[in-house]
Amino acid sequence: MDYEIYIDVVFGANLLMDYLLLSLVGRIFCLERNRWRCMLAAVLGALYSCLVLWIPGNGYLPVQILLQGACAMGMVRIGYGIKKGGLLTKAMVALYLSAFLCGGLFEVLHGGRAMTVPLFLMLTAGTYAGCSAFISASEAFRTRRRNLYPITLSYQGKTQTSCGFYDSGNLLTDPVEKKPVSIMDGNLLELLISRELVEQLKHLKEEPGEAPTAELASLKPRFLPYQTIGKEEGILLAITLETLCIHTPGEVVLIDRPVLALSFAPSALGKEYRVLLNSRLLH
Repeated sequence: MDYEIYIDVVFGANLLMDYLLLSLVGRIFCLERNRWRCMLAAVLGALYSCLVLWIPGNGYLPVQILLQGACAMGMVRIGYGIKKGGLLTKAMVALYLSAFLCGGLFEVLHGGRAMTVPLFLMLTAGTYAGCSAFISASEAFRTRRRNLYPITLSYQGKTQTSCGFYDSGNLLTDPVEKKPVSIMDGNLLELLISRELVEQLKHLKEEPGEAPTAELASLKPRFLPYQTIGKEEGILLAITLETLCIHTPGEVVLIDRPVLALSFAPSALGKEYRVLLNSRLLH
């Protein structure tokens, strides 16, 4: 039996689905998402879906695995800038599992009906909503067990998402503003402000006797004394951002003008989170 294949339909359908799959992968691993990078990665996936129809030898399983693996790696690397390591492998596996889950849910919702453009869009939206609900439930279970929460930081019109760890032992308080202080990976700050300002903050931390530059005024940099449970004492450089949103399973906690102490040490925080949330922010 002969079939007519419309290449524009193949490209458009796969472009939409690949973009949604990349969005799901980003949610699973709390990756900072750039919409344009994800769209470019989805274009790569859609082009592969079109080209694979004419690739000789595509019917052989080893060739299929090799081509699909290369495409998945390219999509993840372009979409989220993951170069290598275990996270790249996990993201590729998550992409395949998300595609499998979406495909199964799509078939269930389809029910053998004749496919039209409106029906395709409705089924795609329903599939994405169903997968998002599954991921949200998984996130709720994970955060209850591991105290990891998605967070959103904002400053001067820019926003950045990441993961925060609820640290019950973090009782650090700003002695001037009497606000709870969270600890933030200094490298994460580069995604909100310019590299030049980050370098100025690093210099200020190394030379605490110098006065802050005029460019740093809106960040309100100041030094905070701290003491660990082991009686270790020191000084932290803290700044003030505009807002901090903590996405808990039950609600979104909005913190206005949050105070965050900066840590520039490479391994000061865990690999899965970039902010140590103060214990008083959620209770």
